[in-house]
Amino acid sequence: MALFLAAHWENGWAVLEIKGVLDGATARELRDFAASVTAQHRHQRLILELSELTHADTDGLNALMSVRTLLGQDQGELRLVCPEGRTERLLHTSGVASALPVYPSLDAALSAPRSAPAHRMGGAVQ
Repeated sequence: MALFLAAHWENGWAVLEIKGVLDGATARELRDFAASVTAQHRHQRLILELSELTHADTDGLNALMSVRTLLGQDQGELRLVCPEGRTERLLHTSGVASALPVYPSLDAALSAPRSAPAHRMGGAVQ
C-alpha cells in the first residue's frame, strides 16, 4: 500500500494528513513533504494527522522524529494526532509519545496551548 500525503492550514498550523503505510519504502516521502511544506510556506508549527495511518515500522517512526529535527527544537512545534488504537500504542511503546505530544483528535491538537504538557484527558497522550 502507498502513502497518501496532503496539507491544509488551520489556526496558524500546517496540518499534514498521513494515510496508508509509513515504512522504509515511504519514510523519505514524509520527510521530503514536510520539508517542502515548511520551506515553501514558512510554517514552523506542524500537526501530523495519523488517524488513517494503517501501518508504521521503525523507519516510519524515525521519519516522524526527523520532522521534529527539521523544525528545530526551539523554533518550531510538532504535534501528532492519533486516536486510541494500534498506532497510538506503537507511539507509546517506541517512546515517540514521550518525545512528541500526541492528541486524540485534530480539535484537541489545535486548541491545546503552545508547548503545553498534556495528558489524554486534557488533550495529549503521555
